Amino acid sequence: MATFVRNRVLNQMVWSAEEERQRVQRRETLCELDGLLTQLEEVNLRGGPIPTRVLVSLRRRGVSFRPRTSAAELIEAVFVVQERFMRQPDGVHRDMASTTASELSRRLAS
Repeated sequence: MATFVRNRVLNQMVWSAEEERQRVQRRETLCELDGLLTQLEEVNLRGGPIPTRVLVSLRRRGVSFRPRTSAAELIEAVFVVQERFMRQPDGVHRDMASTTASELSRRLAS
C-alpha cells in the first residue's frame, strides 16, 4: 500500500516577469548554443578538427577562446556563456556563478 505525504513548500522560488521579445531572444540563443554544444561533443568524441563554421558561430554568440583551443575546453566555455542566458529566481545572487564564469573565461582566453 502506497502512502502519499503532502509537504508544504515554504519560500518557493519566484521569477520576475519577462517581456515576450526578450524571452524569445534568450531561448533562441540557448537553443543555438545547445546545437553548437552538440556539434562540439561530436568533434570531441571523434577527435577531429573543429569546423570553422562552428568557431564563427561560437564567437558570434560571445564564446571567447584562443587559437588551438580543444573541443573539451570549448564545451566548458559554452556552459559559461549559457549561464548568462539562464534566468535566476528573485533573491538569488549570481555572484558565485559569475565568479566561476569569469575564472573560466580568463583561463580559456590566456
